[in-house]
Amino acid sequence: MNLLRLALLLALAGLAATGCAKNRQPRVSNEPLKAEQVRSRDAGTAKVLRVEERLRFVVLDYSLNPIPPFGTKLEVERDGQKVGELKVTGPASGVTTAADIVSGTLQPGDLARPQ
Repeated sequence: MNLLRLALLLALAGLAATGCAKNRQPRVSNEPLKAEQVRSRDAGTAKVLRVEERLRFVVLDYSLNPIPPFGTKLEVERDGQKVGELKVTGPASGVTTAADIVSGTLQPGDLARPQ
């Protein structure tokens, strides 16, 4: 009897989860996209997640692009202005990698692109 109840409970839970996922509607916004929200896959753009100024390295997020090979030099921009340079050194983990700060004062949210 308990096995039958467990099977029925699991079946109902599965149906409920499937029904919830099926009925989700995408969120739509009428606000225009900002330039920093649009990243081309071909551009190889990364976002600076963390800056370790004392140790002179940053952590880059490559969620929308493949991580470039170690040794690649990058320009860093903030509000369309160049603010520094990086060299990808690793280690890489998932969609993030580390890069050494070659020049500039960087902040989280800056965008890094290949030179």
